[in-house]
Amino acid sequence: MPMKTTKEELEALLYQTRIKIEENQKDEMLKRLNKDLEFIEELFTVNVDNIEPLYNVIDFDKALREDVPGDTLDNETIMSLCRSGEYGYIVVPAVPAALENSEHKKS
Repeated sequence: MPMKTTKEELEALLYQTRIKIEENQKDEMLKRLNKDLEFIEELFTVNVDNIEPLYNVIDFDKALREDVPGDTLDNETIMSLCRSGEYGYIVVPAVPAALENSEHKKS
């Protein structure tokens, strides 16, 4: 069954990503998304049996460094770098709560 994006899914995607486009551009965007999905489906049909996976194009053995713990930042420095915080915690938008009250909530 071919993958297709519906207009409702596009509306939800635009809302969740906070992207605003004109109403007359939505049909074109939907066509492009569906064309991209068709291409991805076509990639899944490629026979890759007996093909070794390619991990890196370039040999990076010498480029990697040993992972050693370093100095950590103190809480005061971290709080001075974040946009908002209180009581020693970084405050971020409550995305799940916002989606629960959105018009795109699945019922």
